Amino acid sequence: MPRIARKSLNTSFFHVMIQGIKKEHIFKKEIYIKRYLELLNIYRKKYKIEIVAFCIMNNHAHMLIFTDKIEEMSGFMHIVNMSYAQYYNFMENNRVGYVFRDRYLSEPIYDKRYLIKCIQYIHLNPVKANIVSKSGEYKYSSYNDYFNKKDKISIDCLKDILDKNDYNLILEEDKNTDIFMDIDINKEIILESRIREYEEVSNKKTEEILCDKSEARELVKYLKQGYKITYVDIMKKLNISKWKMETLKS
Repeated sequence: MPRIARKSLNTSFFHVMIQGIKKEHIFKKEIYIKRYLELLNIYRKKYKIEIVAFCIMNNHAHMLIFTDKIEEMSGFMHIVNMSYAQYYNFMENNRVGYVFRDRYLSEPIYDKRYLIKCIQYIHLNPVKANIVSKSGEYKYSSYNDYFNKKDKISIDCLKDILDKNDYNLILEEDKNTDIFMDIDINKEIILESRIREYEEVSNKKTEEILCDKSEARELVKYLKQGYKITYVDIMKKLNISKWKMETLKS
C-alpha cells in the first residue's frame, strides 16, 4: 500500500480465510462451529491474538485478526486448524485425510476505511449467500457482539483507531465490500481489486505510477502480498517486461 495509507494503520490487521478441502461442509453442525470458536478463544491468549471479527459458514470461515507479529498469526492458525482437523476427523467416524483446503489465506488491512469495510464484509457473508436477510439474524458471526455494544468500543485494538461514529458504520449493511479477497476468487480479480485500491489511495493512475520507479516498486510490493500472486502474474497484468520487473525487485 502507498506510504500515505500507512499513516492510518500499521500492518497488524489481517483478513484471514479458511475453507474445507474440496469445499466440504466442515462446519455443518452447530457443535463443530462451537468447537472451532472455542479453539480460537483458547489459543488467541497463548499467541496474543485478537479476533476482531468472524463469520463461520458451512464450508469456510472469515476472520479479522489483530497481531503485533505476523509469525504469531501463522503459529496461531496452524495450531487452531490442526486441533480442529483432529476433532473433525474423530467426530466424522474417524475420517482420515486433510480437512482444510490449503493452510489459510490472508491479506493485510492498511487503513481505517478498509478496516471498517472488512468487518462489514465478514458480517455480510451469510446475507450474500442468501442464508439470512440481515447480518444480525445469523448466529455464527460477531455482528451481534458489535450491535450489543454499539455504545462502547470494547475491542482493545480498536479503541485508538475508531470513534463511536466509525463503530456505528460497522453495523451498516453496506454491500459495496467486494474489494476483499473471497475464498474462491481468482488471481485476475485479486490483482484488479488491489490495483484499483492502490490508485485510489495514491490518487494516481497505474500508467503514472509505472513512470516513477520508486512508486512502481511500491505498487509491485503491494500486489505481491495477494494470495499466491507471482511476479509473472504481476508482469502480465501490468504489461511490463521481465527486465523492468527485475529492476523493480532489486
